[in-house]
Amino acid sequence: MGKAVTLGVLGTVLGVEATLVGIVWSITYYGFAGMRDLTVLTQNLPIIFPGILEHPCIPASLNIHVGNLRDGLVWLTLILSVALALPLILTGIGLYGLIGREKKLGIISTAVGATTPLPSAALLLSGATMGGNTPTYTSLISPQLFTQYPTQSIILISGVPNINTPALWLGFAITGFAIIIFGFTLIHLRKRLEEPELSSASGVLAIVTGFTLFAGLQFLWAAFTTLSLTFILANLVFFQQLKQPNP
Repeated sequence: MGKAVTLGVLGTVLGVEATLVGIVWSITYYGFAGMRDLTVLTQNLPIIFPGILEHPCIPASLNIHVGNLRDGLVWLTLILSVALALPLILTGIGLYGLIGREKKLGIISTAVGATTPLPSAALLLSGATMGGNTPTYTSLISPQLFTQYPTQSIILISGVPNINTPALWLGFAITGFAIIIFGFTLIHLRKRLEEPELSSASGVLAIVTGFTLFAGLQFLWAAFTTLSLTFILANLVFFQQLKQPNP
């Protein structure tokens, strides 16, 4: 089982790096969401202040900016999906190495680590790329602006670029489920390990992290911060176990 535990060490190191990508993703998402909401508000203001349509360059520029932010989010989502996949797979294998004779629990952890990255990545990527556009008052009447402002009219007619928030949430929730299973496994193994307190602490933190991922996209920064600490503690658990005889 020594090789499996070694893979667990590697997986948790990669996990810490993945959480840094996750924090960057969170910041980018917050920036996108704020700019999207501002753009939607700006394009609906002509309902009350029709004179705004005399300057369509502003909402058109905002539309382009939101689209660029979404494109950046798509690339970050791809990177994050790959970055999360390896830590989940390798950590699951590492937990199997810690379990020894209790193979059923080891198989569960390994299976969860191996099977959750693909559906999670698929949902995250679909959430970032298949959100469509949000129609606004300006987008609905933009054909009337074509004669005087053809370029701006074409940009505005499609609406404000958006993302599929439910799909993103579900993708992170699947990752959260895997982290929760890892947490319960670490707690269950505490009496068999050299540092039971360390194993318990990493397990509890993993469970808290998993439920934070379930809480919603607005809490992602907190989830990735605690996930980073979880991987650090789990790394210490794996590393210390390497010094012990194989079970």
